[in-house]
Amino acid sequence: MSAAGKRYARAAVEAAQERAGVAAVEELSKEVVLFQLAYNESAELQEILENPSIKQEREAILIALLDKLGAGHETKNLVLLLAKNDRMAHLADVVQDLLAFADEKAGRLRALVKSAIALTPEQEKRIAGALEKRLGKPVSIETAIDPSLLGGLVCQVGDLTLDNSVKRQLELVRDRLQTGAA
Repeated sequence: MSAAGKRYARAAVEAAQERAGVAAVEELSKEVVLFQLAYNESAELQEILENPSIKQEREAILIALLDKLGAGHETKNLVLLLAKNDRMAHLADVVQDLLAFADEKAGRLRALVKSAIALTPEQEKRIAGALEKRLGKPVSIETAIDPSLLGGLVCQVGDLTLDNSVKRQLELVRDRLQTGAA
């Protein structure tokens, strides 16, 4: 994460919270994620925003796109400021920091749950519930597939890692066998 990303994200979150509290921060984070998806999926948009020869047209193009996405005031200001200051390379950092600030404002934790296969919505709900019970705070989860785990899960919440994967269990057995054989 970049220091620039943190500054932009913090300023946007504070502006949204001042306007309408935590609900506005949640709205901002959803809208910026939607913009990031559009940006990541469109090579044409990336070229427009990174091409210095069309710097004058950027704002109009961005405003039209953000209007189409239904973006609010803070989202428009944030994206326009990133583009104006040639900071679109920091968009991923800004989004990540913005989500972290939004979680903090909402009193929620964010967990990355890795599994060998895709999880069903019901499994995701049960995992979020179990993490919430263990950690004492609401937990929002993101999932990722990591076939190298072989089975089980790895949950990361901040600095805490809960590893109950088959891969880890096999590593523990191997270590025990090596220690016992020595």
